[in-house]
Amino acid sequence: MLAQLREVTKRYVKTEGARDLTLDIDEGQVLGVLGLNGSGKTTMLKLMAGLLFPTKGEITVLGGPPRKNRAKLVFLGETDALYAWMSPTDGERFMAGLYQDFQPERYHELLDFLDVPRRKTKAMSRGERGRLRLAMALSRDVKLYLLDEPLAGIDLISRERILKSLVREWRTGATIVLSTHEVAEAEGLFERVVFLKEGRVALDTKAEALREEGRSVVSTFREVLG
Repeated sequence: MLAQLREVTKRYVKTEGARDLTLDIDEGQVLGVLGLNGSGKTTMLKLMAGLLFPTKGEITVLGGPPRKNRAKLVFLGETDALYAWMSPTDGERFMAGLYQDFQPERYHELLDFLDVPRRKTKAMSRGERGRLRLAMALSRDVKLYLLDEPLAGIDLISRERILKSLVREWRTGATIVLSTHEVAEAEGLFERVVFLKEGRVALDTKAEALREEGRSVVSTFREVLG
């Protein structure tokens, strides 16, 4: 078992970002975490990444507490923390100096695949910076990638191309937990989907089971969360 959440709750001052979440996440699967704004998707991924502590409950990731194993996983959030002076070359130096599992060859392949321009980020569009951040994240060789809205700001044509091939070609057998609003575009990637509503699991099912019932992830999203 790659990760386990047991009755995990995260309380903020006035709200609960997660309520009694219980999940088992196996190795080598693509798990879609879906929900409306404020449903707890980001909270769940940050808890797994060790960036937040649960108010109650237990989380095990890669055999131990998330904070202990933060260096063994990738978390890519929505926040764009790239420095304005940073270029893709600077990004390579930054990643190589920080992570022993950084793969320079994979990084350059990803830069080409994602059409990342070779200029400083201050001269890039939001979508170009997003593609650079994605290249930096996926250039690490880890067993678990936690991707929170990784395609935000990327244009429709690029999103479709990335989603159709990126995860299958670049994840190298790792587990990906993907939170996205682009449900229709990402549907074909999901092997399992967890629908969150008000911090709780509203439905946890395999995508293939939905297809066998003649249902899509999109229609189930509307049914469960609409």
